[in-house]
Amino acid sequence: MFSHESIPLIAIFIIMLLCVLAAFLHPVHALFSWIRRRRDRSSTRICKEADSR
Repeated sequence: MFSHESIPLIAIFIIMLLCVLAAFLHPVHALFSWIRRRRDRSSTRICKEADSR
């Protein structure tokens, strides 16, 4: 490998690493935020039912 190829290869490697990290973290974050919203909605519904009694 020639020395002038190393900088672009390192840049491509870092970009690909960030893309893989984002591809893994985005679904995980979406799942956790969906679970949190669902839990908040159910607790809000339980509080409203208790207040209406």
